[in-house]
Amino acid sequence: MKGAITDYIPQRPPIVMIDKLVYADETTAVSSFQILPTTLFVENEKFTEPGLVENIAQTAAAMVGYQCSLQNEPVPIGFIAAVKDLKINFIPVLFSTIQTKVAVINTVMNITIVEGRVEQLGKLLCSCEMKILIQK
Repeated sequence: MKGAITDYIPQRPPIVMIDKLVYADETTAVSSFQILPTTLFVENEKFTEPGLVENIAQTAAAMVGYQCSLQNEPVPIGFIAAVKDLKINFIPVLFSTIQTKVAVINTVMNITIVEGRVEQLGKLLCSCEMKILIQK
């Protein structure tokens, strides 16, 4: 994907939790993120649970933002409305890279429900279902 990640998401440093949008279409997206010492949500050289959840949300935001950029529309602002069935199997460590996949399950009015999965080297670190409220 062309452009800086901040072209596709409303977040700005230090709250940016994705480095690159690897793939995106209307219903799915894949992002990558390297965990650095300057990363927010790092404690004791580990990326904490709130960081994983925010990473999923920002991957979903980048999916929408990329589609908006293709249509020359502004990137909308979204809010996490709910997180369901959050499972955290492993916590990634400093200097590791994670890959996050989101898929739209349903959209009703201005609420989008996505399934998110964070992986590292093929190992599932975290998964959840997330409701995102899009501000219009």
